[in-house]
Amino acid sequence: MMPWDIEKCADFPFFKHVYYLNLHCDEETREKRLRERNWAEEEIQNHKNFAKRLLEIADEVYNPPMPTIDTTVTDVTEVASRIKEWVHQYA
Repeated sequence: MMPWDIEKCADFPFFKHVYYLNLHCDEETREKRLRERNWAEEEIQNHKNFAKRLLEIADEVYNPPMPTIDTTVTDVTEVASRIKEWVHQYA
């Protein structure tokens, strides 16, 4: 979910803090995955631009800085393990 979508949630004011994690892949993989989901060309390009920008601002805009997990070739089990480790550091 995007931060602006989370902030619209009716229960958002009840959260002390929201932490963000970026699941990222290279542009070629992103384009392939989005095409497989039948995304329109314009939407694919917009998402590629957004993904690039997200990497640029992850350390500046988010508090704490938003970590990135590259999912390009990483096994889904490894990705899940990294997400679990990230969650547990705030538990």
